Amino acid sequence: KKPTGKEIALAPGHSPLDWARLTQNGAADLRNLPPGTNYLRVTPTMLRYYTGRKGKDAWTVLGGKVYNITPYLPFHPGGEPELLRCAARDGTKLFGEIHPWVNYEQMLAACLVGIFVP
Repeated sequence: KKPTGKEIALAPGHSPLDWARLTQNGAADLRNLPPGTNYLRVTPTMLRYYTGRKGKDAWTVLGGKVYNITPYLPFHPGGEPELLRCAARDGTKLFGEIHPWVNYEQMLAACLVGIFVP
């Protein structure tokens, strides 16, 4: 499926600048893990659980790192369903095809859960 290049209308307070403000100081921890949890070693079985459906968080792999993308869903200019295409799997290739100019490591730093161990 080719990207359409269409953006959706985001709710007030959910622009890219709002996301940047939320995450800029480095104090935000948006991983949705218990406080003090170290970075995890995420196996394929663990990753497959986090689909973003039925009340579960959505995790994805980008460049060998696992991110909880759930907090970012309402901020995604392409809409939540588009971002959920990467949930519970390695989204590196798809992300690179659609957003090669975006620095996801910086943008999702507060959402970093751990490293992927295939």
